[in-house]
Amino acid sequence: MARVRVLLLEDSPADAELALAALAAAGLDCAADVAHGRADFERLYAAGRYDVVLADYSLPDCTGLDALARVRAADALQPFILVSGGLGEERAVEVLRAGASDFVLKGNLNRLGPAVARAVEEYRQRREHRVTQQALELSERRYRAVVEAQSELIIRILPDLTVTFVNGAYCRYFGRTQEQVLGKSLLEHLLPEERANAQRFLAGIAPATPTYERDALVRDADGAQRWMHWAARGIFGADGALAEIQSVGRDVTELKRVMDELGAARERLQRLSRRLLEVQEAERRHLARELHDDIGQGLTALKLNLESLARGRDSAAFEARIGEALETTRHTIERVRQLSINLRPLQLDDLGLAAALRSHLDRQAKLGGLAPHFEIQEVPLNISADIETACFRVAQEAINNIVRHSKAANVWLRLFVAGERLALSVRDDGSGFDVAAAQKRAAAGASLGVVSMEERVALAGGSFQIHSAPGQGTVVVASFPVAAD
Repeated sequence: MARVRVLLLEDSPADAELALAALAAAGLDCAADVAHGRADFERLYAAGRYDVVLADYSLPDCTGLDALARVRAADALQPFILVSGGLGEERAVEVLRAGASDFVLKGNLNRLGPAVARAVEEYRQRREHRVTQQALELSERRYRAVVEAQSELIIRILPDLTVTFVNGAYCRYFGRTQEQVLGKSLLEHLLPEERANAQRFLAGIAPATPTYERDALVRDADGAQRWMHWAARGIFGADGALAEIQSVGRDVTELKRVMDELGAARERLQRLSRRLLEVQEAERRHLARELHDDIGQGLTALKLNLESLARGRDSAAFEARIGEALETTRHTIERVRQLSINLRPLQLDDLGLAAALRSHLDRQAKLGGLAPHFEIQEVPLNISADIETACFRVAQEAINNIVRHSKAANVWLRLFVAGERLALSVRDDGSGFDVAAAQKRAAAGASLGVVSMEERVALAGGSFQIHSAPGQGTVVVASFPVAAD
């Protein structure tokens, strides 16, 4: 640290010598002047002459607080430390509130050196801050010069919405001069239907939420109605109070038109996807009926005929061939029945969602050697066919995945109502998996099971989640909106 210029106000030569010795012991190179009373202090002190002022609290003709008042009147930042023989807690608080940098007890002068060093360093930083502030003011002037050349619209307003600055692009866009805008309320420049929205958004700017963005309708210089995207940021003072708001505007009329067209195209695509699923389900339903009613019944008749023939012959060889034919027929009937169920379970149309889920759970659990657990609450009767189908297909895919991959011992299926939504939960106690890795594989086209479930649920207006981790089993949850009665 450079040489420290010290002014010491102390009426006791011995105490003054001890204080200066403490500074030297702390390694400070000091150039000190000693004032023994008010007259000496008034003669010696001048703003900027000293790096730090040290003062005893109690002197015959003045107090340390008197000296502090004199210093603060000349320099609000000057380091000032009170050095006292005894300073109570209340008086210490009074001294600090009056603006002292610190206080040190004479019985603890080993604190004086560090206190002086700290105060001088803080003073240096504050002076640097002042220089920085002046540089910022210069930067502000340069900023104004730069923003004038911007193509985007820039406007600055006070918290009461008074306009303090607009750039040239703003004036050109709206066909106004700066004299017509500055000092006026922002609301005068807005369409009547946009004023309440602007006030609401601007009122929400705070230190915790200093920015906002919104699209607003405006009229340009030709009177045409356009869309403007505004990005606003609050500028706050040191006390946290909102000082000003700067907003940057960009014409997004064409972008909004393109986005609207994209949204409409997306909606058409969703309708097409939904229609495709409906057609697919209708075809599955038709094929399932055909398999059951036509092929299944024909095979059943064939089986009955073969059984009748077997009873009418005594030849063991003939009976063996008939037995083989019967077994083939039974196997074919079972395969047709499985195909029919997988395409479209008849219970879903004839008995409803709950019966179809229970039947599929029991059948697949038996095939996979799992213990099934089924729980159902009272389900609304007004569930649409689309939601019933989506719910069943999600359960079907989830249970099939458990049988094929999970190595589980148990599978739980729960159907219940949560609020105004129908919820389906399928859980197992198997090996689990990394959900993020599985989603990446699905996105790459390696597996469509998860994608199919997500798409079905989304098209039905529902939400879909998978929770799993290696060794912790898997939970699939889907919920769907239920129409009010």
